[in-house]
Formats: sequence, structure tokens, C-alpha cells
Amino acid sequence: MATDEELRTAIPGLLQGTGYLHPGFGDLLRHDAVRLPAPADAAAGSPYEPVIIHLTVTSKCYARCKGCINAAITSPCHGDSRAGDRVAPTDARRDARAICNLAAGTGNDEAVLCFYGGEPLLAVPAMCSVMDEVTGRCNGVAFRYMLYTNGDLLGQTVRDHADFIRGLWLISVSIDGGLDQHDTTRIGTSLARIRDGLAAVRSVREGHVLMWSTLREEASLFDCYREFRDLYDRGLVTQFFWHWVETEEPFADLDGYLRAYERDLRRVMDAYLAALAGGTVLPLVHINELVYFALAGVRRSSSACGVELAANYDLIDGKIHSCSDLPLSMAIGEMSGDGGISFLPHDLTRLVDYKSVLGCPACGVHGYCGGRCPVQALAGSPLRLVQYCQLMRLHVGVVLSRLADIERAMAGHGLTARDLYDRSAVFAQFTDVTP
Repeated sequence: MATDEELRTAIPGLLQGTGYLHPGFGDLLRHDAVRLPAPADAAAGSPYEPVIIHLTVTSKCYARCKGCINAAITSPCHGDSRAGDRVAPTDARRDARAICNLAAGTGNDEAVLCFYGGEPLLAVPAMCSVMDEVTGRCNGVAFRYMLYTNGDLLGQTVRDHADFIRGLWLISVSIDGGLDQHDTTRIGTSLARIRDGLAAVRSVREGHVLMWSTLREEASLFDCYREFRDLYDRGLVTQFFWHWVETEEPFADLDGYLRAYERDLRRVMDAYLAALAGGTVLPLVHINELVYFALAGVRRSSSACGVELAANYDLIDGKIHSCSDLPLSMAIGEMSGDGGISFLPHDLTRLVDYKSVLGCPACGVHGYCGGRCPVQALAGSPLRLVQYCQLMRLHVGVVLSRLADIERAMAGHGLTARDLYDRSAVFAQFTDVTP
């Protein structure tokens, strides 16, 4: 994990000199290389903002994914974690009561409880118990339920616990491309089995399924998009999100990756516009959110995930955290055996101190990026962090270069910025938000 001193010492030097020289945007190391349109008179924020509570039900997993953030950062281990939990599994009665107490304390009458891991589908009975407890106890707060999963056990879960699957509002499934790309990266899983599992899910429910791709340097975005489009056209997934992996190692060939990513992203945007010309909002979650921000004039007032605001909670092993992907030592509160909650002294603003060193407020894409991800800043390396700044400017620049075409297509079908939000961008808050 990078210390504040390491960031303050290393980053200024990394911001000197010349970055990637893009033929259209210029030096991507410059804060003004890409800029969002001038903001309209619109209030910052989102139309739907429930309190979001993540519950780690188990840390067991067999997927052995390359660059697993849980194994590397949250609860470090080596190798396969099938043998036992690195943290205690959920205590359904305690955790459900704590969830109700947390939700009631926010004053928000809507909440989403997100089951997290490890691989949560290794602990389906525990999740069923939590759902039963929350549903029966949390008066005054309307709960929806979400599942994060590698998808490998979906078919088995439909066979054994169909009611649990039917009770989920949103399922997020990690799929990192087609057969070769996915199975090489997520070694312990099988994309063929995941596809069959998604078909089984579709046979018992019609709710939202989000395909989540994690992009490593060797991965192709367009390969991920092709897999999404096949699953989407078959009615097996309803949304698509991709995210650059959080890792300490810098890009081996940043220039080469920027060129490859731009090539793939432009192909994705061509497909997005082709669909829009026919009146269809292709459900690319963070593309729709970025376009929504640009058209509605919305700007973030926090980091992308808002971790420093302590508005949402992550419960792990009897502790309350501001983010489930930060080290376990950074708990901000505790739960008693009966679900009572108490907060520890904490100052979450330090999680985003890196933004002042990077010069984020002066960056032309900061209103969307928000400083991206505190986990990458704190657990990664200064060089990787600065590389992501260039990648984010490229991403925003490519999408906004099609904004006039997007507006024309939307106008032709009477679509508004709010339509983009309601149909797709609303789900960004249940992901890592930005790519």
C-alpha cells in the first residue's frame, strides 16, 4: 500500500514532462487535454440514491482470478482460498439486525443489500437467512437484494435455491470476454458453465443481470463487448460494465495499451450509436452515465464511489467498513452480538488526499472521474495511478467526441438524458462506477 508520503513524493515528478501524445487530444498528461462540457444548472447527484450496504458472506473462493483484489489487498493470501475463510463467515442474525440498524439510521427509506465475497454462492443458505431476517425486521425501509458472483454456480443455485434467485433484484456476473480470454483469466471458472447458468437464471426470473468485465493489460475490451452482445441478444444479460483492474504493477506498455483501448472503444461507440439510431439505448452502464453527465450537466462532488462520504457501508466479519475492497484494518465501526452498531473514530477524507497531489480539481474530466478509485491510489503504485489519469482522459475524450451524434440520434427518437439514466446509468452506483 502506498503511503501518503510516497504519493506526495513520487507523483509531482511523474506529472512532469510529456505523457502519451494523442493526435486529437494532445498530451494526455495535461489536466486540460479533455474537458467535460460546461455544466448546466442541474443539481449534482442521481435521481435514485438508496443506501447501499455490502455484506461479505464468505471469503471462500475457488476462481483463482488473475489479480484478485480480495486476495491481494482486502484479506491477503496466496493461492486458492477454498480451504477456509480468511475472515469469519456471516452471522445471519447479527448481520441482519446490524443492517436494519444501519439503514434506519440513514433516514433513507430505500436500501439495496449487496451480497459479496469471496464467492457468495458458496453460502446460499446464509444469504437466505439474512434476507428472511431483513425482510421481516426492517420496517420503514424498502430493501432490494443484489448478488455479486463469478457466475460459475448459478445453474446449481437455480436447481437448489430457485426462490433465492427469484428474490434478487440485480445479479452482477464477472465475465472477462469470450471463452479463451475469460477462462485464461478466471482459471477456476468455466464460461461455458456460466452461460448455462445464466440461461437457468433466465428460466426462473426476468430481473436485471449485469455483466462485469475486469480489463487487464493483455485483455481486449472488444472481446468483452462481443461476449456481452451475444448474451444480451439472447436475453441472458441486461447491462454491461467494464473496469480497469486495480493493481500495483504499472502498465508494461502504456502507449500500446492506450492505442488498443481506443481502437476497441471506438468500435464499441460505433455499435452504441448504431443502436441509438434505431431508438435503442444500448445498456453500457458507465457510457450512459457519462453521456447523462454531459447532457444534464451533472458533476460528482466526491470520488467516483463516494467512499469518503460514509454514506454506504460494507460489513465484514463483525466490522463496519467504508469499502469492502480496502484492507480489513481500516474498519470504521463494529457490531455487537445482537446487531448493535458503534462507530470508531475515523477520518475518511484522508482516503482522497491523493486527489490534491494529482491536481484533480484542475482536471477537465474530474466532474465525471471524481479521482476514480481510492483503492487504486492507496493500494497501487504512484506510476499506475498517473497512468490511469491518462487512460481516463482518453476514455472520456473518445466518448464525448461522439456527443453531437448521440444528441441527434436521441432527438430523432424523443429520448432524453433522463432516459439514459433510468434505462442504464442508474446501475453505475452498484459497480466500481467508472472504468
